Amino acid sequence: MSANHKKYMSVYSHITTVLDFRPIHLAVTEHGAAMLRYGITQDSFVAILKDKFSDSQISINTDTHIVNEQIDEYLQESRKQILYDLDLRNCSKFQRLVLNEVLHIPYGQTRTYKSIGQSIDNPQASRAIGAALANNPLPIIVPCHRVINTNGNIGGYLGYPHNNKKIYLLQLERNRLNA
Repeated sequence: MSANHKKYMSVYSHITTVLDFRPIHLAVTEHGAAMLRYGITQDSFVAILKDKFSDSQISINTDTHIVNEQIDEYLQESRKQILYDLDLRNCSKFQRLVLNEVLHIPYGQTRTYKSIGQSIDNPQASRAIGAALANNPLPIIVPCHRVINTNGNIGGYLGYPHNNKKIYLLQLERNRLNA
């Protein structure tokens, strides 16, 4: 008796109205959104998925997923939060803890790496928190752009020192709050 333990993952690609984030690729499993990337080709995204989720069968879906629509609304300043189940099973226990804490940062506000560490009862873990956020599988959905350095510098974004997208997202949220 052989059981098929293959997991299934659907990829949805979407061209958003915001140039800096074109295109957006989303991977969804039966448990929820598993990975999101933007600014790369669909082939590159699928290659990343095959590496990180080698036990999954990946299919390309030509429909637009509700999460893609919600991200468009967020980028157009008509939505503050993406509402969809998350599949964080591919993350470490520590990374899930950090990502779940980041989900509680209110729209338009920021927290420091240190304050995240204090919230998870690990105040000395700022670097580990930074590493967990640098590998955030669901940017925008899990708003890691809202985490900054204690000195007020915005820090890097998704493992890159170039943080123009982080600046863009923080400004977008501030603009909406000030409108």
